[in-house]
Amino acid sequence: MGAEKGTRVVADAIGALEVEKVVGPTDHANVPLSSFWSEQPVLIHVLRRFGCQLCRGGAVEMGKIIPQLEASGVRVIGVGIEKIGLEDFQKGGFWKGELYIDNGKKIHKALNIQKVGLLGSIRMLFSNKEVKNAIKKTKDTPGDFKGDGRQLGGTFVLAKGGETLLDFRQAHFGDHPTNVAILEALGLDTTAAKEATPVGPPPVCTDSVAA
Repeated sequence: MGAEKGTRVVADAIGALEVEKVVGPTDHANVPLSSFWSEQPVLIHVLRRFGCQLCRGGAVEMGKIIPQLEASGVRVIGVGIEKIGLEDFQKGGFWKGELYIDNGKKIHKALNIQKVGLLGSIRMLFSNKEVKNAIKKTKDTPGDFKGDGRQLGGTFVLAKGGETLLDFRQAHFGDHPTNVAILEALGLDTTAAKEATPVGPPPVCTDSVAA
């Protein structure tokens, strides 16, 4: 269950945790999460497996609004759960914001972000009617089998100081907030994002290389 908008539940739970820098403005190897929202609003996208083709697709889709976010003074942070697949993820240019690694999944533990069981993953793969369509939509996106394929992620938007504006936790693989929802949470113009929104249901990330 997500934190209520306007509270500091997320900030208080993860603020003291540190993540390892991959791409960012600081010279420090490890950075406290609280520094991300101390001076400006922030979007923190907790990525799943770097090799998941639909997770990569979700990162690219979110990347469409990164220029608008940064122009509006919003810091954009991606956080991976492990280094497996990191090099290929970076080479592919799937994420345009800052990038960090949460070694030990400290964020997941602090916020109780769920991991799908093996049987649940299998059921998700074979019983969800949206899966085949999602696979077709991302058939040209490269992916691999490396890393933890069952851990879910989330997207959090915090105001300067740590107040929660958006708490989105994945219910299934590939579950992402829309760009419109992110912009609305920040009180930013959504016109371009609405015009770019694809028709039809969002993709569900679960296939041989998406899980």
